[in-house]
Amino acid sequence: MNTYEQSHFDLVTNALARYREGCNPALIELPEKAVFPGLINAQPSTARKSRTTGILLGRPALKYVKHGRTVRYRLKDVLEWLEAGKDYSNTAEVGLAKRVEK
Repeated sequence: MNTYEQSHFDLVTNALARYREGCNPALIELPEKAVFPGLINAQPSTARKSRTTGILLGRPALKYVKHGRTVRYRLKDVLEWLEAGKDYSNTAEVGLAKRVEK
């Protein structure tokens, strides 16, 4: 892990520690490169595209905050987006779920 990646890893670690200590996750903001791929397994370019299309990894895109030209994500929104994801035990369940949704 290079220094740049380590600094983003440290940001995520510190944010999660603050959350566990009772800090309101709506008040904790993380930069895009800390969230992607640090918390959500996608590249920052995928996140940028999702802000245009409104779709991230086949689901409604994650909410974000703009401060000037800087994009940040609230920990609350990241955790809610992750929680809303569906869990599957095998690929057959995924196929069945897609057929049911139609």
